Amino acid sequence: MVRERILIAGLGLIGGSLAKAFKKCGYEIHAYDINKSAVEKAICEGIVKEKIESLDEAEDEYAFSFICVPVLESIPILSKLSSKIKNGIITDVGSTKTQICKYSIEHKITNFIGGHPMAGTEKIGYEYSFDTLFNGAYYFITPTGMNRKDDIEKLKNLLQSIGCKVEEIDFELHDKITAVISHLPHVVSAGLVNMLSSSEIYCKFAGGGFKDITRISSSSPKMWADISVSNKNVLLELIEAYIELLKNFKLSLQSENYNEIYSYFEKAKLIRDKIVSDEK
Repeated sequence: MVRERILIAGLGLIGGSLAKAFKKCGYEIHAYDINKSAVEKAICEGIVKEKIESLDEAEDEYAFSFICVPVLESIPILSKLSSKIKNGIITDVGSTKTQICKYSIEHKITNFIGGHPMAGTEKIGYEYSFDTLFNGAYYFITPTGMNRKDDIEKLKNLLQSIGCKVEEIDFELHDKITAVISHLPHVVSAGLVNMLSSSEIYCKFAGGGFKDITRISSSSPKMWADISVSNKNVLLELIEAYIELLKNFKLSLQSENYNEIYSYFEKAKLIRDKIVSDEK
């Protein structure tokens, strides 16, 4: 027997992986994407039951609706869906939460709960999606004071059913955390890669270590431009802090202060080793 219906708006890596994971759990999946071929492929694979040609067609029949598009496109979609869907839960998967959560508060969208899976790869598009992407992954949800407790629990239960470790968190704190562990690293990674553009010989000899620390630069430029703009204030503060860190290292290097140079790398090693150890 078919369980509840879920709408996925945006069938890329995250949306496609959610669709596959929910389908595996027995849900009926309906999907919308401006890339019609992605939806057609998902239908051919038996993942998606029905294609939504326009979000204006969305009806109040979905238990859950997931907005899986770049963050600057999320609010217009939320505006459309919230005018149609009054009973089901609407959520998103964007990497920043403050803008969309504040919008939901201002417009009294009580059935919207912000969400963000800490999962993904550097690949983009439905063709790279897979149903186990969220196994063991942290998944932030950012309820507001308007949300019903039973709606929050329903969303938690749904996400846990596909293997997520759900963390409930304030939306502004979420944006500070993700700026440190995700957004700034993408800016730094892109900067390192862009330094190679001055000479082809750098690219020729870029080896495993360089490729490891810059893997994330193969991610969607559109997605990361949107994230940077939507989390501008927090990211600007972190960039200033990072510049100050590099300035201090530069001074240590200029003065040949070996102890400070050693401590810079030692501290990083100890912290990273702990992060890796805690994952086991």
